[in-house]
Amino acid sequence: GLPKAARVSHLKSVMCLSFYELVGASSRDVVYLALPLYHMAGSLLGVVGCLGIGATCVLKEKFSASQFWADCRAEGVTVFQYIGELCRYLVNQPQSPGERQHGLRLAVGSGLRPDVWRSFQQRFGPVRIVETYGMSEGNVTLFNYTG
Repeated sequence: GLPKAARVSHLKSVMCLSFYELVGASSRDVVYLALPLYHMAGSLLGVVGCLGIGATCVLKEKFSASQFWADCRAEGVTVFQYIGELCRYLVNQPQSPGERQHGLRLAVGSGLRPDVWRSFQQRFGPVRIVETYGMSEGNVTLFNYTG
């Protein structure tokens, strides 16, 4: 649906500084971010999360499944922040040479269906996936660390 306004406290914004640290990223990582910045996942978890650990953030204006792996190779991407459908778009692309030749080691996000999760890892290699769930206006966040 359309974006909806939600009050986000200063404390919650500051807590987003540690998001990538909680999922296993560090200042050595390059994070690929193609999520809208008007959404908490893109702005606070994505951009603010990169600031929090000192990581490089590759901002894409629009997600392109056909360009994704080339972008990852060109920019040295090691972490991909997704919303579940982005991974499905990648899995549904025609196979191409080089889609397993990348430095991506971590995909983090929410809404990834189990069948897409399995297909993603089988096709693109041993990428660690950390599924998260949290509400912009809520006070609880869950992480699936075990996969």
